[in-house]
Amino acid sequence: MFLLGIYPEYSSIMKKLYSLIFLVSLCNALLAQRYIIDPSHTAVTSKVLRFGVVKVVGRFNTVSGTVNYNVSSPAATTADITVKVDSYSANNPDGENAVKSPAWLDANSFPEMKMVVKSLTVNGKQFTASATLTIHGVTKAISIPVTINGPLMDLPTQKQSIGIAGMFTIKRSDYGMAPPRKLPSGVDLIGDEVEIEINALALAE
Repeated sequence: MFLLGIYPEYSSIMKKLYSLIFLVSLCNALLAQRYIIDPSHTAVTSKVLRFGVVKVVGRFNTVSGTVNYNVSSPAATTADITVKVDSYSANNPDGENAVKSPAWLDANSFPEMKMVVKSLTVNGKQFTASATLTIHGVTKAISIPVTINGPLMDLPTQKQSIGIAGMFTIKRSDYGMAPPRKLPSGVDLIGDEVEIEINALALAE
């Protein structure tokens, strides 16, 4: 501070340096941001074929996690998402209990499902997430086509926000669950393939 009073040119240089540091910090904050999943605007849903006739739609209501998203380098995006198995609902108590039972997800032994995104592959405006998915105590590598909207200002919270959407299909038997039972006709009682869709809102921390 003493030098700033004696050497005006030194003062000017330092002010410019401080301004540059501030701008760089601001840009980094805008470009590389940690987002928190907003559970009230996030849905993880599933569809599975029942009796070979209709797909039953269920929803996991308790979802949490973080997303690290860099606008200038989306390939470096990472995410960690946790879904509570016991939060499953399908407007059918018997079906809900079956999904949570040891025959399916076994909510008592494996209360959480987890997805960890390692990176994104970028193809124009489309992304493919390379991730691991843990269900029923089994972890497997998966690829998920995803879209990301934003960041844009979320009006109620006045925070930057991003929207993430993705859909993929898994087989229950790949995750240690028993193979589907058969009807007398040979059709699966409940299908082995399960479609999973994620629609998530994440708010800047």
